[in-house]
Amino acid sequence: MTPATLRELVNRYYQAGARDLHGLNLQGLNMAAAHLANADLRRTNLTRANLAQADLTHIDGYQITLAQADLRGASLANAVLREADLRKVHCHRATLINADLRDCCLDHADLSHANLEGANLTKADLTHANLYWANLRYTNLTGANLTKANLTGAKFCQTVMPDGTIRNSECAVVPQAMSQP
Repeated sequence: MTPATLRELVNRYYQAGARDLHGLNLQGLNMAAAHLANADLRRTNLTRANLAQADLTHIDGYQITLAQADLRGASLANAVLREADLRKVHCHRATLINADLRDCCLDHADLSHANLEGANLTKADLTHANLYWANLRYTNLTGANLTKANLTGAKFCQTVMPDGTIRNSECAVVPQAMSQP
């Protein structure tokens, strides 16, 4: 089966109302701008897949493999990605608001300019990850490995750091006169 035929088959399957795509091997598939919201992608292999600009909101991606996948500009808001393999994933400008990324591997991941507000990255491996100008407000990084991660310009507000401390370096300050009714 050609990659184009496989993409068409996945699209038809999804459009017909089927959301269960778990366990499939979709390695290297071009699914750019695909609409897969609410899909069951547990244990699916999407290594080196092109999912740029894809809608992956609310997916169940428990133990999904997205190593070296292109997720630039993709929406993964409220996605469950626990124990996922996201090594060397390209998530530049991706939306991961309130995503569950506990225990996942983001080693060498590009999360530059990504929106991770409210995401749970407890015990995630972010070794060598690029978080340049990433939004980490309200993010939980408890026990995460940030060894050699690039945090230049990252935004922190009520962010739980790996050691359990709270970082508030980028919280908006409301002027006293404006906070009164």
